Amino acid sequence: MNSAELQKLFSKNLKNARNRLHFSQMKLAEKSDLSVGYICDLESGRRWGTPETFSKLADALNINPFELLLPADENIQTFAEIGRKRKMFAKLNDSLCNSVTAAITKTMADAFSDENF
Repeated sequence: MNSAELQKLFSKNLKNARNRLHFSQMKLAEKSDLSVGYICDLESGRRWGTPETFSKLADALNINPFELLLPADENIQTFAEIGRKRKMFAKLNDSLCNSVTAAITKTMADAFSDENF
């Protein structure tokens, strides 16, 4: 991949990440402490970001900086996506544990109530 292709990929990924969060360029600029014009230049491929810029953008977009350079491949899961899935499964697990515990407690209470003896 040459540098022009890499810059195009970066621009596309930046715009996609921003749109995924429903951020305007202005909102991303505010969250990343960058100017709207600079965000526009980055997304249009007129400018490249510095490592500090990548870091600011990634923090504002809640992703890792390298994700701005990943090729679009549906088989690639970003660390942010994996993290979100882990949180979702942890919540589901907690909910199921609470439901099962409540059901067992109720069943035990019903089984050993004074009415049953």
